[in-house]
Amino acid sequence: MGINAIIIHPADNVAVAVREIKSGEQIVGINHNIQAREDIPRNHKVALREIRGGEKIIKYGETIGIASRDIQPGEWVHTHNLKAEDT
Repeated sequence: MGINAIIIHPADNVAVAVREIKSGEQIVGINHNIQAREDIPRNHKVALREIRGGEKIIKYGETIGIASRDIQPGEWVHTHNLKAEDT
């Protein structure tokens, strides 16, 4: 099967899919026991843990947005559940 996701920075709460991950597939290449809750497109983000609505989404060790709703581990993180951080 091989690695299908990577964590870029230790502070990240999302991993990046290095290939398409199918719903129900184990996410491999991270130190978490997570199963994909939905299809994750290649190069897209997947939640590593529960992320509450209003919580920061961290990638590259930096805030890239805010969760617009609760996100479960293994869920695809994209524009449908992520919004820009208010400045």
